[in-house]
Amino acid sequence: MQTFMNINKIMLWGMAMLMASCSADEVSENQQQGIVSFSTSIEHYEGELISRSNLIGNTFEEGDKIKLKIICPFSSHTEFGETTYGNSFDAFWLLKWNGASWATLTAADGYDINGDYSPSASPNIYERYEAQQTPYVYTAQTWSEKQIFIAGSGTRVEQYSDVFHANQTKAADYKACDLLWAQTIQQTGSYNVHLSFKHVMAALLITVDAAEGLTITHDAVLTLEGMPDIDQAEVIVGDYYAEKSKVNSNSYGYQNKHACTADQNGKVIGVAVIDDSQRKAYTEPIDQISQTATYTAYNAGSKVYRLIVPPCELTKNATFWLRDGEKRYSMKLNQTTFEAGKLYKITMKI
Repeated sequence: MQTFMNINKIMLWGMAMLMASCSADEVSENQQQGIVSFSTSIEHYEGELISRSNLIGNTFEEGDKIKLKIICPFSSHTEFGETTYGNSFDAFWLLKWNGASWATLTAADGYDINGDYSPSASPNIYERYEAQQTPYVYTAQTWSEKQIFIAGSGTRVEQYSDVFHANQTKAADYKACDLLWAQTIQQTGSYNVHLSFKHVMAALLITVDAAEGLTITHDAVLTLEGMPDIDQAEVIVGDYYAEKSKVNSNSYGYQNKHACTADQNGKVIGVAVIDDSQRKAYTEPIDQISQTATYTAYNAGSKVYRLIVPPCELTKNATFWLRDGEKRYSMKLNQTTFEAGKLYKITMKI
C-alpha cells in the first residue's frame, strides 16, 4: 500500500561554533558559526489517508512536544549532541512545535528541565555543531508529561513521558496516546536531518450504525472492555542503539527502559515499571499485562468514535458497550490482533 506523507519542511537556524576537537567541549567565543536544519514528516496510519497527529488530521499542532536523543554508537568519545552537560535528564533535547518550526522550550512553558525545582528553558541543540566523522543516530518521539519522583535512597528521577490514557474522551488525552516515533541515521553529524515520524500505536475508527427509528444522542459514551491494563503508564518504544547511549542519568533512565534487539527497534516493547526494590526501571512487555481494562473512546460526532490502543494480541474478544442515558448496547469485537501504525475501521450495528 502506498504511504501518504504530509511533509512539514522546517528550517531551524541556530548559532553554533566550529569545533577544533572531535570530542564534546563547550563552545568557545572565537569559533566559527554553523547552521542546523531539520525537516519532519508524518507517515499516515495504514488504512487512512490523513494523519491523526492532530484532530484535524494534517500536521502537528502548536504546543506538541518531541524529545530528541542523539547517540554515536561507533565512537568511544562523547560527541557533540550526545550530551546536554547535565542540563536535562538523560541528555534529551526538548522541542515544541510553534506553528511554523520546532523551537526549544522556555521557562514560560512551566517545566523544570535542569532539576533546580523551578521552570527552566531546555538546552538549545542549535548551539551544537554536529559534523564529526562518525555515524550519528537521531531518535525522536512525542511526549505529553513531565514526571518527577524520588526513587530509592533519595534519587531524583525526571522523565519526559508519553503516558497512555484509558479514558480518551478528552481530545488532549486521545492525542497524547497517539505516540509518534522517528529515527534517522547519518554517516556523520549533519546540518540537515530529516525525521520521518510514524505511529507506533494502533487506532480504531468506530461508526455506530443504528437501526431505523433508533436515536443515538451526542452524549452517548462508547467503551471497550477487556484491553491491556496500562492506564497512566509510560509507553516505551524500543531503540536498538540505546545500549550505546553514553549519557544516562541513572538506572531509571533511557538505556534501561529502551534498549532492545534489532527486530524490536521502533516498536512498542511495553510500559515502564519503576522497581524501588531493585533501584531501577525496566520495561514490562504488553503481552504480560492483564487484559482487564476498560478504554473510553473519543466522541468525534455523527456517531463516529476514535480510540488509540497499544499493539497487542488479545487472549479473548473485547466487548464494545455504548451507553446512551438508560440505554445499553454491546457488541463483541472480532479483531483480537492490533498492529502498530494500522487503522481498524469498525461498524457497530445496534
